[in-house]
Amino acid sequence: MLALVAVLALVAAAPVPDDELRTAVHELRTDEAVRPIDLARSVVELRTEEHRGTETTLTLSADVLFAFDSAELTAIARRQIADVAGRLADSVTPVRVDGYTDSFGTPAYNVILSQRRASAVADLLRPAAPAGVLVSARGHGSADPIARNTLPDGSDDPAGRAINRRVTITFGDQ
Repeated sequence: MLALVAVLALVAAAPVPDDELRTAVHELRTDEAVRPIDLARSVVELRTEEHRGTETTLTLSADVLFAFDSAELTAIARRQIADVAGRLADSVTPVRVDGYTDSFGTPAYNVILSQRRASAVADLLRPAAPAGVLVSARGHGSADPIARNTLPDGSDDPAGRAINRRVTITFGDQ
């Protein structure tokens, strides 16, 4: 019982924060510290599909397929490409794999990186293509952007750059 009284006395005598501590705590002004995010522009589709006549073009986000500055396919990429490979069984036309980067880096380096990425995808697709059907790979670097890489004021546009980092696979449906 005596111990309980001693503990209660210590708790009651706990120090009150002094002025120095109060001045060290700042009010958070979220209206000044947090910038709004345009979620519609920040979400990048991982895979899109477009049909033109008997031709299908699949566009895969390079951010899902590859790590930064790499042409080594991720595990998720291998599953995505295996799914695409299953669709090539009926293709009688050449299969075209095109790689693209954003505008970061030199144009020459981006062409090389996009070629390595397109080749990595094509290498996985070749065994699934019917006999005699050519699977080609071509890197375009930052040419042919489908979104802006910079904002009108010249600042970086990460959402646009993410859209431009892609690999397309084009094949005939018949």
